[in-house]
Formats: sequence, C-alpha cells, structure tokens
Amino acid sequence: MIELRKMDEADYPAYATLVMDERVMRTEHALTESEAKRRFASIIERQRHDRLGTYVVYQDETWIGIGHVTRSVRQPFEAELGYMLLPEQWGNGYGSLLASRLLELATEHELTVVTATIDPNHLASRKILTNLGFHSTYVGPIDGLPGEILEKRLGDPV
Repeated sequence: MIELRKMDEADYPAYATLVMDERVMRTEHALTESEAKRRFASIIERQRHDRLGTYVVYQDETWIGIGHVTRSVRQPFEAELGYMLLPEQWGNGYGSLLASRLLELATEHELTVVTATIDPNHLASRKILTNLGFHSTYVGPIDGLPGEILEKRLGDPV
C-alpha cells in the first residue's frame, strides 16, 4: 500500500530529482535548477491555501515519487491530476495505485472534473488513466511537445 504525505519545504531535493530528469519529464522539458526552485516555491505557496496539493509518495517507507491534485484557479470544482515516479519504480504498478488514490482525494474534495496531461506515446500512463475512466479530449502540441489531455467527470462510471 502506498502512503501520501503533503509535500513541504524539506522535500525540494526529492522534487528536483524528478523534474530535472529527462526520462521523467515526458510532457515538458526537464527543468533547470533555477526553474525547479521557482516552480517548487510556487507549489508550496499555492497549497498553503488549499487542502489539495502535491504529495510525496512512499511504499513501505521507501520514497517512490510525487503526485498531485491541483485545483483550477478559474474553475474551483476542477483539478489536474499528475504523478511522477522514480525510473527505478516504473513497471511495479505504483502509477495505477497512485493515480487511483489521487482520484479518491479529488472525489473527497467534491471536485467534478479532473484532467491529466500526458505524452501520447507514453502508453503505460495512458492505460492507467483510461482504466480509471478518463477519456481523451485533446491530442496535439502542448508547449512545443507532443501532448494529450484526458478528462474524467467524477461520478461517471469507470
């Protein structure tokens, strides 16, 4: 069973490990150190004002990645779901467990729509999301890279 803990300032090294890794950052370019620091500070600040946010994920006390449910600024009942796992943890079923748990959090917080952005060539991520009832709403370039947006209306059957 995976465990989630809301990310805090002490988690920057773990965050940087993931977002500065080209293998992990498939829907955007890997971040530089200064970009990672800026984005991390923004995440920490934003989640101070919301019960949802970004979570550090553990399996049996071993850190395996990060996941998030980030509420839309414009549509408070909508959010984006995302996850990043350490490459050595890929293929162990953690992506499915994490996405499912994040979707539970979204439901608990009375969200109505959850989206996820993936690399359309990342078949494992696509399978995880479609198995949870997400459907594709857009395939095309996102910030100059191949992208796909999937959506799930909460309350719809899986």
